[in-house]
Amino acid sequence: MAYETTDQLIAEAADHWNKRHDTVFYNLIDIFNQYLGKIDDNGKKIEDWTELKNAEGTTLDLIGQDYKAYRISNDDDTYRFIISIHILMSHAQGTIPSMVEIISTALQAPKTKFKVYKTGLRHVGMEIPFDYVKTVQMQKFIINNLQNLLAMGYWIDAILFDATTQKQNYLGVVSNSYQEDTYTTNAI
Repeated sequence: MAYETTDQLIAEAADHWNKRHDTVFYNLIDIFNQYLGKIDDNGKKIEDWTELKNAEGTTLDLIGQDYKAYRISNDDDTYRFIISIHILMSHAQGTIPSMVEIISTALQAPKTKFKVYKTGLRHVGMEIPFDYVKTVQMQKFIINNLQNLLAMGYWIDAILFDATTQKQNYLGVVSNSYQEDTYTTNAI
């Protein structure tokens, strides 16, 4: 909506003009003001859509072009994730804490959920909580691009997606208890 109403605009005109609501002058100012209101509303919409979290469709494609990120599916959430990874990768320092910071920010997960461990001299492995990976495309993108976050000379030997569930076991006739199962599958 425009900042001024038609009555406020007509009050600014000289007293020479007839300012009643049934005059041609009032109607002319009212029509002019309606189009200004539409321009203002569209300007606010454009301003909102230039934020990555609100962008959709073609607007999201234009933001992706700015960061050299390419759409791998029609899903806007996956593409938004890829763009945010590209933005974060441009700020990567090549350290392990920087890598954990970038992945936790991109997946919107706490840093404490990620584990990085040494597998050898200048070789590391990483555990990523699978609960925060929303689509298969996100998983593939992480696997293919995680090495780019580390400095030259460091290598990622394993990426483990950690998924934890509880299942109910019945042990004899005594009582029931909960057991946590861990399955390890190497992604690389």
